[in-house]
Amino acid sequence: MKNQRFISKIVVMAVCLTLALTFVFTDTANAAPKGYGFTYKGVTVYMDSKADKLLKKAGKPKKKTESKSCAYDGMDRTYTYQDLVIKTYSNSAKGAEYINSIELLTSKVKTKEGIKVGSAKNAMIKAYGNGKSQFGVYTYTKGKCKLMIELDSRNKVSKITYLAK
Repeated sequence: MKNQRFISKIVVMAVCLTLALTFVFTDTANAAPKGYGFTYKGVTVYMDSKADKLLKKAGKPKKKTESKSCAYDGMDRTYTYQDLVIKTYSNSAKGAEYINSIELLTSKVKTKEGIKVGSAKNAMIKAYGNGKSQFGVYTYTKGKCKLMIELDSRNKVSKITYLAK
């Protein structure tokens, strides 16, 4: 009888430990990447993440260029759309593409924080803080991403670029 209770306690403790470890490792594996994320047509990407889902959702580009990478054995590609430009890289000739940069060109696309081309400088500062400023370009760094926001002479956002660092 005492052996059965002892074995039952060990089994319960093992199950509890297994569940606890599963929760810890699952939570860590599903944690959001660090850096500024960009969401387009329901797909959220981060710099250096795979580009396939975003490219599929974005559809056929107006223009696509590619060149042999000077940093890897793969290719660098630029996909130009009406409202944005997506630049990718691959580590091998036929390897997966990863996001290197995203440029927002029009007011039809915006950052997760709600900033878009045409937004006022005050709105940008409210969303991101002061950041580093040089020649009308504000740079914000978070995780693996640099977010560069360019202002025009009227202190309105004229271009937004997410860039892998």
